[in-house]
Amino acid sequence: MGASYTPAWERVTSVSVIAFTTEGKLVVAELDRGLDLPGGHTQQHERCGEETARREAWEETRVLMDELTPIEVIESDYFGADDLTYMIIYSGLCRHIAPWTPGDDESRGRRLMAPEVFLSRYTAGDPELMTYLVTTAKARIAPSTD
Repeated sequence: MGASYTPAWERVTSVSVIAFTTEGKLVVAELDRGLDLPGGHTQQHERCGEETARREAWEETRVLMDELTPIEVIESDYFGADDLTYMIIYSGLCRHIAPWTPGDDESRGRRLMAPEVFLSRYTAGDPELMTYLVTTAKARIAPSTD
């Protein structure tokens, strides 16, 4: 749908964040399904995607995020063509990386790695989509990693 598309908030079901350190590393969650972006379902009390992105980044990787930039909006017809839902992908720099402590969520840990290393190890979903998302986010957000 593109980063500029703004779906009605009540139609957004999940949010993910592509979190970069100031050194250009990605902060990724160690989940049962493999290494993945921090993210998850919206909660009733949340009023916007940024709230969900910040909460998920903290819960799954123990990072606090600076300003967030929308990278992509993904439309889903999982519930049928007349019941479309949306996932918003944000990106930004980490403001603070706290010591890792396990929480009540699904994350077993976090890793900081070069985007290319993450993409070469990514098995949790569609590798082509993830390559597009990370590459787009890196071009818009991350400091030079050269």
